[in-house]
Amino acid sequence: MKLDQSHLLGAKCLLLDFDGPVCSVFAGYPAHQIASELVEAVSRFDVQLGLSLKDEHDPMEVLRVAAADLPEASAEQLNAQLDQAEVDAVRTAEPTSGAAQLIERAGRAGLTVAIVSNNGEKAIATYLRAHGLDGQVATIEARPFGRPELMKPDPYLLLRALSTTGFEAQNAVFIGDSKSDVEAGLAAGVATIGYANKPGKDAALREAGASSVVTEL
Repeated sequence: MKLDQSHLLGAKCLLLDFDGPVCSVFAGYPAHQIASELVEAVSRFDVQLGLSLKDEHDPMEVLRVAAADLPEASAEQLNAQLDQAEVDAVRTAEPTSGAAQLIERAGRAGLTVAIVSNNGEKAIATYLRAHGLDGQVATIEARPFGRPELMKPDPYLLLRALSTTGFEAQNAVFIGDSKSDVEAGLAAGVATIGYANKPGKDAALREAGASSVVTEL
């Protein structure tokens, strides 16, 4: 199913997850490679913790788990390493088909567009500038440095986006491609459209509570 105007009727604010709905961040610098590099760094701080994370392929999850156990200074070093890895990754990120047009057309239609993402702000800003989209995005609400526990599925980032843009939850629509996106949207009271960009995601996003699911933007 394609995203169309009916999905956005009544909305004044369009909230977009970054990795998936805007681009494939790790297309050229795989997430599992970054996760492995982070685990190696964790092992230098805490060998046992590093061993417990050796099979984790999601760099966000490595950061989330490690930050809960490591001293603050070590957790911040890990966060900084992930921030830089993401900046490197977006240089080879693959744009999502239709994403740039969606952002442009939403803006022309009078919607305020915001990015709400577990990725780092510097990487998101770097990508938007490189693709000429920075002037069309009102705000970026990204992973809070040193506070990975506030990443989605926590609604913190969505609530910040609403506060920053000045819209109520009922006036916003959020597009995300993961269960954690849908859970965050539900917790924030924002209608969430699931973007099923891979086989099998459709059912998972519906089960999580997405108000609708699309396979094309």
